[in-house]
Amino acid sequence: MGQRETLDEIEAAWRKAERESDKRALWRVLARGGWFRACREAVQRDDQETLEAWLDANNVTRQEIIQFNGPEAAQVVRTHLLCGLLACQTRGVAQRERQKTLRPAVASLAVSIGFCSDLIQEFLGEPSRQAERELSLTVLLVDTVRNEGVVAVLTLELLPEGSGELYSIPQQAFIRDSDFCQAEDNARTYVAGAGLWQEDRDVRWRLQRRDGKPLANLTGPSLGAAFALGIGKLFA
Repeated sequence: MGQRETLDEIEAAWRKAERESDKRALWRVLARGGWFRACREAVQRDDQETLEAWLDANNVTRQEIIQFNGPEAAQVVRTHLLCGLLACQTRGVAQRERQKTLRPAVASLAVSIGFCSDLIQEFLGEPSRQAERELSLTVLLVDTVRNEGVVAVLTLELLPEGSGELYSIPQQAFIRDSDFCQAEDNARTYVAGAGLWQEDRDVRWRLQRRDGKPLANLTGPSLGAAFALGIGKLFA
């Protein structure tokens, strides 16, 4: 299906995708960076009108595209669109001042404020929050396509001026299933129960394969222990 660089191209490709398999192929492209690139392109053109149009619940075709891969993925898409709109509206505003407008703006999506802040910064081509310190752990993943083990590195960053959130880098927002997300939540709860979590800090994470290949999907709860161990050591 190729890369899709604009929201208009996404809609055009969807209208041409007659078979279910074609739509699934297109959505895989979108989940692996297509949505990010299209929203960033709209921000670079300051195209608030298109971003607002995609957030319009009355547009049947666009809502079909957004909701095609289920409610959790749809929420991530809407987060990208809304953060794109906020990036246009707060261009030139200091990051600390922008933070004040974020919470009420994204409250209906129930997403991490830190994640939204990072996403907006990337859309605008601005640097994300600098970490106070970071910690990396070697972990083992299972490549279910090839049925083999894959060595990866889980990196956790401790961020100042936070609100006690744990979230991924924007590039890995679409590739986690509900079990993986639950493992993240469980790890945070465990560390908080041990009295180590700091509510005035955030933890941002990223996962990379050692062989440099892209990650396609993160499924299951197997990394929960690695998250708990790494976060505990980061705070300690």
